[in-house]
Amino acid sequence: MLFFIRVSAHLYAQSVGYTYKPLAAEGCSMKYCVMKQDTTYYIVATVSSDRMKFLSEPTMKIRTFKDSVLTFTGKAIDNRSETAGFVTGNMIFPITEINSTAQFKVTPVEFGMLRDGIAKIRLSMIPMDHERIFKKDNLGKKLYKLYLNVKSKEEDF
Repeated sequence: MLFFIRVSAHLYAQSVGYTYKPLAAEGCSMKYCVMKQDTTYYIVATVSSDRMKFLSEPTMKIRTFKDSVLTFTGKAIDNRSETAGFVTGNMIFPITEINSTAQFKVTPVEFGMLRDGIAKIRLSMIPMDHERIFKKDNLGKKLYKLYLNVKSKEEDF
């Protein structure tokens, strides 16, 4: 089941994301997509970083541009790492990338609130929380459109 969600999230669903690299240790790339399983909708978040990964039961807090605060409790569904390296002279420098995925249950009403735009997002992770503030909406309307696409695919079967 988890494998199906992971593969579906990356192969069949459209996603929206951003790269955030203020410092090398805190830097990450985030991707979000919308999935439906049975009658429940989820936002599936994937982080690619050198050390950040989701807790087993992460939380996602979102503040909209209309100052509404939404809190979602999720579940980590995948953690994997890849290690490579490069050689300079006679030294090897290892590079590790961790990809961690979590899903967060979202109601249709909450998706409607995301249409107002996302001003701030905070995800609970280890070793530190990921927090990002947006001056303009980069995620909210796009996530709402992804929700409408998933919903229409179910209705137009």
